[in-house]
Amino acid sequence: MFSRVAARYDLLNRLLSLGQDQRWRKHLRRAAAQAPPGPVLDLACGTGDVALGFAARKAVGADFCLDMLVLARKKQAPNAHPLWVAADVQALPFRSEVFSAVTVAFGWRNFPDPGAAFFAVHRVLKAQGLLAILEFHPVEGRVFRGLHSTWQCLVIQPVGSWLSGDGEAYRYLPASSRSFLTADELAGLAQKAGFSLVARRYLGLRVACLSVFQKGG
Repeated sequence: MFSRVAARYDLLNRLLSLGQDQRWRKHLRRAAAQAPPGPVLDLACGTGDVALGFAARKAVGADFCLDMLVLARKKQAPNAHPLWVAADVQALPFRSEVFSAVTVAFGWRNFPDPGAAFFAVHRVLKAQGLLAILEFHPVEGRVFRGLHSTWQCLVIQPVGSWLSGDGEAYRYLPASSRSFLTADELAGLAQKAGFSLVARRYLGLRVACLSVFQKGG
């Protein structure tokens, strides 16, 4: 599915978020920048927007969709040197305790086992390292939920389906946020894997949520 929509993925992200997705990713990078010095892993990196923004740190962008990684490499400027790796969160090909920070933008809800993903990330993070997750959760509050539902039904699904040529994908993406864990439930899974929640911030009328966790030790 992600291979089918890769060619128009960036365009649709900008249009369907009214350009807010780039600002949200900046908040994600700023959160990760609070980690101790060291390399950053951007997991489920897609077309590389987050990894490419880490100018001052060594960055690795990892995704299991090769078509997304091809587009990420094409966007890379001559003076930018992220390392692009084909990888699945269920089998990360990295040594233990090598990264100071891990970022994930809108990918956690697509992992087959969200709880196991925390253990996988915990292994590759250094002690006191940060995990910053930018994600869509079920929207709380009747007013916000109503606005979000209307936007999904009247804009995201029809426009996304039309521009991408893939109706299935743009039915799945809104539905996956409605059926995903709440922010508190996500934090509960993180705690079981050895993380503590250090910050949480809602963005864009509570459409997106940035959760920052720290590895103990």
